[in-house]
Amino acid sequence: MYFLGPAPNRSALLTVLPLACLLTVIASPRCKAQLSPAEQLLYANAKPYLAEPPEKLIAQIPELQGLRPAADQQPLSRILASTGTVVEGYFDSLIDLIAHEDIDQEILNAQGAIKHKQHKKYDYLIVLHRDELPPRIEEYRIAPDGKRVEQTGRGAGFPITSGFALNCIHFLPDFRPDSTFSYLGEQILNSRNTFVVAFAQQPAKARYLVRVSISGQSSSASTPVLIQGVAWIDQSNYQILRLRTDLLAPRPDVGLSTLTTEVTFAEFRLPDVSGPLWLPDKVTVADEHNGHAYLNQHLYSNYQRFGVAVKMLPQ
Repeated sequence: MYFLGPAPNRSALLTVLPLACLLTVIASPRCKAQLSPAEQLLYANAKPYLAEPPEKLIAQIPELQGLRPAADQQPLSRILASTGTVVEGYFDSLIDLIAHEDIDQEILNAQGAIKHKQHKKYDYLIVLHRDELPPRIEEYRIAPDGKRVEQTGRGAGFPITSGFALNCIHFLPDFRPDSTFSYLGEQILNSRNTFVVAFAQQPAKARYLVRVSISGQSSSASTPVLIQGVAWIDQSNYQILRLRTDLLAPRPDVGLSTLTTEVTFAEFRLPDVSGPLWLPDKVTVADEHNGHAYLNQHLYSNYQRFGVAVKMLPQ
């Protein structure tokens, strides 16, 4: 569930309520989402990968193959300002949506081979409650009969993942002070010229916190974790095309070694909507916790405004 307040003060009104799943996203200073001093100490020795030399960073993140490293950081402020404007427009233009969601879940062995897997289909809803102040954005899944359902698999040992629509929040102007940014360079992504920007949350400032609950831990008792990430930004319109996030540091205290999320965005045109909507079309979540490896892949298609057909633009 999401609460989204009107511009310009989104940081004061944006709230994400916890879902009962492995990966839950919470963002709100009102909800005291910032880390406590004790939690901040867990990141005292964190080494963000944005500080690594290009060759080491490319080895760590294969998606950066083909990166043309930046000569300096001079373009960064312009890129962040323009991208922030686009991200603001993204939140302002959100409407009630329904999409098909296909989820492939895998439990892997130490060699990366699949031990168990399952495939599920849902309809995924993004609903705005504009009659509430601030307006509330709610995301949930429904079965073919229209009834609300939770993602299945927890009882069989599969992680439950959700809450990807707000991943680009780190680039909102009100939230940029929470992170450190670095301009990595340029790269061609699916025939598009992109700027590549890395970021890392600052332990004393971060307000948008990924929360994880492991081994039956309830969402109310979940653990906040900080992330770092890389965004590929279209040079022509400053739209985020791909966003990868990783843990800022492992969390052995809760058994969490890695948590990598990759979101790709696609352009959709809906009738009666003046401009395109850039929405997640593929999300991959890979994590290792308590000595086990897991992989969830979400595919989103056929976005529609309720009762209105939608056509996806060709890539």
